[in-house]
Amino acid sequence: MLLLNNVPLSRVTSCTDLGVCINSVLSFSEHINNVVVKAKQRTSLLLRSFLSKDPMLLTKAFTLYVRPMLEYCSPVWSPCPIGNINKLESVQRSFTKRLTGMRTLSHECRLKALGLERLELRRLRMDLVTCYNIVYGQVSIPFSSFLQRATMLALQALY
Repeated sequence: MLLLNNVPLSRVTSCTDLGVCINSVLSFSEHINNVVVKAKQRTSLLLRSFLSKDPMLLTKAFTLYVRPMLEYCSPVWSPCPIGNINKLESVQRSFTKRLTGMRTLSHECRLKALGLERLELRRLRMDLVTCYNIVYGQVSIPFSSFLQRATMLALQALY
Protein backbone atom coordinates (compact mmCIF):
# COMPACT_ATOMS: atom_id res chain seq x y z
CA MET A 1 0.00 0.00 0.00
CA LEU A 2 1.31 3.43 -0.91
CA LEU A 3 0.85 6.37 1.45
CA LEU A 4 1.05 10.09 0.83
CA ASN A 5 1.22 12.09 4.10
CA ASN A 6 -0.08 8.97 5.86
CA VAL A 7 -3.12 8.86 3.56
CA PRO A 8 -3.48 5.62 1.58
CA LEU A 9 -3.48 6.04 -2.20
CA SER A 10 -6.00 3.99 -4.08
CA ARG A 11 -4.85 1.82 -6.95
CA VAL A 12 -6.20 2.82 -10.37
CA THR A 13 -6.04 0.94 -13.66
CA SER A 14 -6.19 4.03 -15.87
CA CYS A 15 -5.96 7.79 -15.70
CA THR A 16 -6.72 10.71 -17.94
CA ASP A 17 -4.27 13.56 -18.43
CA LEU A 18 -5.04 16.50 -20.73
CA GLY A 19 -7.93 14.49 -22.20
CA VAL A 20 -5.84 11.42 -23.08
CA CYS A 21 -6.61 8.20 -21.22
CA ILE A 22 -3.80 5.72 -20.56
CA ASN A 23 -3.92 2.48 -18.58
CA SER A 24 -1.46 0.74 -16.28
CA VAL A 25 0.12 -1.25 -19.15
CA LEU A 26 0.65 1.93 -21.24
CA SER A 27 -2.13 1.12 -23.69
CA PHE A 28 -4.31 3.78 -25.28
CA SER A 29 -7.11 1.38 -26.30
CA GLU A 30 -9.53 2.83 -23.74
CA HIS A 31 -8.78 6.34 -25.03
CA ILE A 32 -9.38 5.24 -28.62
CA ASN A 33 -12.65 3.52 -27.68
CA ASN A 34 -13.85 6.66 -25.86
CA VAL A 35 -12.90 8.92 -28.77
CA VAL A 36 -14.62 6.67 -31.32
CA VAL A 37 -17.86 6.58 -29.32
CA LYS A 38 -17.92 10.37 -28.91
CA ALA A 39 -17.01 10.99 -32.56
CA LYS A 40 -19.76 8.65 -33.80
CA GLN A 41 -22.29 10.41 -31.58
CA ARG A 42 -21.19 13.81 -32.88
CA THR A 43 -21.30 12.53 -36.48
CA SER A 44 -24.89 11.33 -36.03
CA LEU A 45 -25.86 14.65 -34.47
CA LEU A 46 -24.20 16.52 -37.32
CA LEU A 47 -26.03 14.50 -39.99
CA ARG A 48 -29.39 15.04 -38.23
CA SER A 49 -28.86 18.76 -37.56
CA PHE A 50 -28.15 20.09 -41.06
CA LEU A 51 -31.12 20.73 -43.33
CA SER A 52 -28.83 20.63 -46.35
CA LYS A 53 -27.71 17.19 -47.49
CA ASP A 54 -24.95 18.59 -49.70
CA PRO A 55 -21.99 16.19 -49.30
CA MET A 56 -19.38 18.96 -49.54
CA LEU A 57 -21.06 21.07 -46.84
CA LEU A 58 -21.42 18.05 -44.53
CA THR A 59 -17.81 17.05 -45.19
CA LYS A 60 -16.67 20.54 -44.19
CA ALA A 61 -18.74 20.26 -40.99
CA PHE A 62 -17.21 16.81 -40.31
CA THR A 63 -13.67 18.17 -40.69
CA LEU A 64 -14.48 21.05 -38.33
CA TYR A 65 -16.52 19.31 -35.64
CA VAL A 66 -15.59 15.61 -35.66
CA ARG A 67 -12.09 15.11 -37.06
CA PRO A 68 -10.39 17.20 -34.35
CA MET A 69 -11.77 14.73 -31.78
CA LEU A 70 -10.13 11.88 -33.71
CA GLU A 71 -6.78 13.66 -33.98
CA TYR A 72 -6.34 15.47 -30.66
CA CYS A 73 -2.83 14.70 -29.27
CA SER A 74 -2.42 11.89 -31.80
CA PRO A 75 1.41 11.93 -31.68
CA VAL A 76 1.05 10.76 -28.07
CA TRP A 77 -1.42 7.90 -28.62
CA SER A 78 -1.25 7.10 -32.35
CA PRO A 79 -2.19 3.42 -32.55
CA CYS A 80 -0.13 0.58 -33.94
CA PRO A 81 -2.61 -2.31 -33.60
CA ILE A 82 -4.62 -2.60 -36.82
CA GLY A 83 -7.81 -3.06 -34.81
CA ASN A 84 -7.44 0.39 -33.24
CA ILE A 85 -6.50 1.95 -36.59
CA ASN A 86 -9.65 0.46 -38.13
CA LYS A 87 -11.83 1.64 -35.21
CA LEU A 88 -10.73 5.21 -35.76
CA GLU A 89 -11.16 5.00 -39.53
CA SER A 90 -14.63 3.47 -39.06
CA VAL A 91 -15.93 6.88 -37.95
CA GLN A 92 -14.91 8.50 -41.23
CA ARG A 93 -15.93 5.41 -43.21
CA SER A 94 -19.48 5.39 -41.82
CA PHE A 95 -19.79 9.17 -42.21
CA THR A 96 -18.82 9.16 -45.89
CA LYS A 97 -21.08 6.18 -46.59
CA ARG A 98 -24.10 8.05 -45.20
CA LEU A 99 -23.67 10.99 -47.59
CA THR A 100 -25.94 11.39 -50.59
CA GLY A 101 -24.67 9.48 -53.63
CA MET A 102 -21.71 7.89 -51.81
CA ARG A 103 -23.11 4.58 -50.53
CA THR A 104 -22.13 2.48 -53.56
CA LEU A 105 -18.57 3.83 -53.84
CA SER A 106 -15.58 2.20 -52.15
CA HIS A 107 -14.12 3.96 -49.12
CA GLU A 108 -11.07 5.13 -51.10
CA CYS A 109 -13.28 6.51 -53.89
CA ARG A 110 -15.49 8.33 -51.37
CA LEU A 111 -12.43 9.91 -49.74
CA LYS A 112 -11.08 11.02 -53.11
CA ALA A 113 -14.44 12.45 -54.21
CA LEU A 114 -14.78 14.41 -50.96
CA GLY A 115 -11.16 15.58 -50.83
CA LEU A 116 -10.40 13.66 -47.63
CA GLU A 117 -7.46 11.51 -46.57
CA ARG A 118 -7.33 8.37 -44.46
CA LEU A 119 -7.00 9.30 -40.79
CA GLU A 120 -3.98 7.01 -40.47
CA LEU A 121 -2.13 9.08 -43.09
CA ARG A 122 -3.00 12.29 -41.28
CA ARG A 123 -1.70 10.84 -37.97
CA LEU A 124 1.51 9.73 -39.66
CA ARG A 125 2.03 13.25 -41.04
CA MET A 126 1.44 14.70 -37.57
CA ASP A 127 3.97 12.23 -36.09
CA LEU A 128 6.54 13.36 -38.65
CA VAL A 129 5.84 17.05 -37.98
CA THR A 130 6.29 16.39 -34.25
CA CYS A 131 9.61 14.61 -34.84
CA TYR A 132 10.77 17.47 -37.06
CA ASN A 133 9.87 19.98 -34.35
CA ILE A 134 11.82 17.98 -31.76
CA VAL A 135 14.89 17.56 -33.99
CA TYR A 136 15.00 21.27 -34.86
CA GLY A 137 14.26 22.55 -31.35
CA GLN A 138 10.80 23.96 -32.09
CA VAL A 139 9.34 22.34 -28.93
CA SER A 140 10.68 22.10 -25.40
CA ILE A 141 11.56 18.40 -25.64
CA PRO A 142 15.33 17.88 -25.66
CA PHE A 143 16.41 16.00 -28.78
CA SER A 144 18.68 13.69 -26.76
CA SER A 145 15.84 12.51 -24.51
CA PHE A 146 13.69 11.63 -27.52
CA LEU A 147 16.08 10.42 -30.24
CA GLN A 148 19.73 9.46 -30.59
CA ARG A 149 21.88 10.27 -33.58
CA ALA A 150 23.09 7.11 -35.27
CA THR A 151 26.81 6.77 -35.84
CA MET A 152 28.23 5.34 -39.03
CA LEU A 153 29.32 2.20 -37.11
CA ALA A 154 25.79 1.68 -35.81
CA LEU A 155 24.37 2.11 -39.32
CA GLN A 156 26.90 -0.33 -40.78
CA ALA A 157 25.99 -2.88 -38.09
CA LEU A 158 22.39 -2.82 -39.34
CA TYR A 159 23.49 -3.97 -42.78
